[in-house]
This record gives sequence, C-alpha cells and structure tokens, in this order.
Amino acid sequence: MDSPGLDLDTHALAATDRSAPVEHVAQVAHVALRLGRSMMANGADAAHTSAAMAALATRMGYRAHVLVCVDGLVLTLENEAGFRTKVGATFTGAAVNVGTLAVLADMLRRGPADSDSQDPAALDTAVFDRLPWERPGYPHWIVIVGVGVAAASLARLFGGAWEVVAVSLVVGMATQALRMALGRLQMNAVAGAAICAFVGGAVGAVGMRLFPGTSPTLCLVAAGMILVPGVPLLNGIRDTLSGHAGVGIARLLTGTAIVLAIALGLLLAAGLFNDDLPLNAPSVMLTVGEDFLFSALAGAGYALLFNVPPRMAWACIVCAMVGHGLRTELETLGVGLAAASLAAAFVATLLARGLAHRIGVPAVTFAFPGVVAMIPGAYAFRAAIGGLQLMNAGEHAPLAVVAGTLGLAVTAMVVTTAIAAGLCLALASFPSSPHRLFESKGVSR
Repeated sequence: MDSPGLDLDTHALAATDRSAPVEHVAQVAHVALRLGRSMMANGADAAHTSAAMAALATRMGYRAHVLVCVDGLVLTLENEAGFRTKVGATFTGAAVNVGTLAVLADMLRRGPADSDSQDPAALDTAVFDRLPWERPGYPHWIVIVGVGVAAASLARLFGGAWEVVAVSLVVGMATQALRMALGRLQMNAVAGAAICAFVGGAVGAVGMRLFPGTSPTLCLVAAGMILVPGVPLLNGIRDTLSGHAGVGIARLLTGTAIVLAIALGLLLAAGLFNDDLPLNAPSVMLTVGEDFLFSALAGAGYALLFNVPPRMAWACIVCAMVGHGLRTELETLGVGLAAASLAAAFVATLLARGLAHRIGVPAVTFAFPGVVAMIPGAYAFRAAIGGLQLMNAGEHAPLAVVAGTLGLAVTAMVVTTAIAAGLCLALASFPSSPHRLFESKGVSR
C-alpha cells in the first residue's frame, strides 16, 4: 500500500489560487512519487526515474526538482505561484520487471485515454489501476524453465561438458523455484541469495555424482551466476557516473553483499557434498556459431526472468549474442582475454543503450544479458577453491596450488576490471537525455 508521503513545505500555493489549487498539486506530487517508487523498485536507474517524474510534472504544468536518495525520493513542484516539497515513502527491493517499466513509460507518453491530460487522478487510474493486468508477467513454470535453460547455456559458454550442461539445467530450475518461494515469503535478499546458492550448489554437487570423473565446478558456477544481481549492480555503476553517487554506492554495496552471500552458499555446498574439487578443470572451446546459439538461449532466459515483454525480448537476445560472440571471435583472432572482454562489454553496452533508448526502458536491462556470460565466475570460484586448499594445507601447501590460485585470482580480477571498464566507458560516452523517452505529443520540456 502506498504511503501518502510527507509534506515539508508549501509556499504561496493557496487554495484561493485557481491556477494551482492545493488539491491539484498534492495529487500531482502523489502520482509522481508513486511513479518514481514503482520505477526504482522494478529496476530503473536514478536518472531514468528522475526523467519520468519530471516529464509527468511538466505535463501537469509544474517544474519538478527530484532528489533520489538511499531512503526514498524527494520531489519539489514549482510554478509561478510557488513551490511544494514532498518526501515519498521508502522504496525497497531490487527486483527487475521490464514489463512494468515498459507499461509505465508507454502510458506516461500516451497519457490517460479519454481524459483530461492535466488531471492527475485520471493518469493515476490509467497507469496504476491498469498495471496489474496490462503486463502480469509470464507463468511461473515458464520462467523456471527459462532460467534453467539460461543456467545450462552459461555452463556451456563457460566450457562445460554436456553432462555439466544437463545437471545445470536442473540446478537452474530448482534454484529459480526456490527463489520464487522465498520471494513470496519476503525474505531478506542477502539471506535468500545464500540459501538459494547453497541449495543450488548442493543439487549440482549431488547431481554430478552421476557422472564420475567430470568436475562439478562449472555446474556450481552456473548455479551462482543466475543469482548474481546484475541489473542492480549495473544500476549502481550508472547512478554513480550520472551524479547520483549516494544511491549508486548503496546499490553497489548491497549487490556486493549479495554476491558474497552467493559465494558463501556455493562454497558451503561444495564442502559438504563434494570436497574434492579440482583447481584446474578442462574446458571446451566453442565455435563462434555454437557460441551465438547458447548466448541467445541465455539471453532468452534472462528475458523471461526480467519479465521482458515478447515484443522487446529480441533485444536481450541480440545483446547477449553480440557480447559473448564478439569476445569469442576476438579470442580466435589472437586478442587476449582481458582486451577481448573490454571490447565486447563496450560494444554490447553501447548496443544495449541504443536499443533501450528506442524501446523506452533502462539500458542496463539489456546490458546485463550482454555481459553476464563474460563474467569470470569460473576463475573466481576456482580461485576460492584454491584459497580453501591453501588454508587447509598451511605452510605445507604445494607450490603448484599457490601459483594456480594466484593465477586464477589475478585473471578473475583483471577480466572483471576490463568488463567494468567497458561498461563504464559505454555508459558514460555519448550522453543522452532520458527526458526524451517520456515525451509525448504536445508535451515539451
């Protein structure tokens, strides 16, 4: 249920002023804050949210000043008569629902049908009363299967054998089913991630016992990758780069805590169910065609997970194919892993920005499927395994384990830094105006 918010100050907006009655400005502030909270809670970045709220206020005859804070939104509406400031309720959660964002953006551009475009109550009804049935989401079983396919595709892209791919399919489905169940219980995101990672890792470790001689490492990595809060992390980067450092750093810290919880859950599962994980495991180098195929399947799985409407799902698939496919092609041409990752992340994110601007949703929604398969999760997980071996062996640790662990850790850090650099360069280059996404006929800024 929406909170009415808190009015901080009202200056020269009196009930006797017919051009801006108090009731009207209060309704506009309520609808704008409700819009902003809905966008932030469903995966929008701070700049995108501010632009939408400002566009709504402009349509209603006000100039808006929006402050996106860690604890909520602060909105000031201003016109010739004065100003009014209102604090919105705290927004929680880190869900990603592109369907909701698309409906909000589309309805904001078109305005309420058969109603006065200056009536905030009509827009409130048009947007929020219709939202539940306008884009209700995919059936749960389809999302579960889609995430399973994404996990299996990631395992193959990481170089896993077909046995690993088969078990990863089951792991992905089990993990997503559990995540949905915990979500209905409103469990803390960090604790939920640790539980899902532990259960997914346990299912993978036990399932791989059916295939003796095959390392379960990549299966466990795939189980963790589908839990990584990629969109909130990318939103944190973009918010920090776009002048919203407070909310950006908060998102990055929360995302980092979730990633650490995932790693803890996987390591606990590995230690309890399969403590003989090899530090170095053989991997399969895919052809470019096979790489494109499994990248597309992974992108389709994330489109289902993010509730991307069917008319937009192709953008997720294209970004996923371009990102990992380009890196594979560059590696076959002799380019190093880090340089190839940087170039592929840059191109995939630029493509995501262009497609997202055309469609009218946040760019990070398409950017994450473009880079997720490039994240060196296998290197990081194996480095963690090596670290545990070093901890257990102490001063008697073999030199090969020390060297292997350091090599894996350095590779993971360098590749991760390269991907982050590519993302930052693409997000910071060619600045675009988010306000244009919400312009409709007759509305100008």
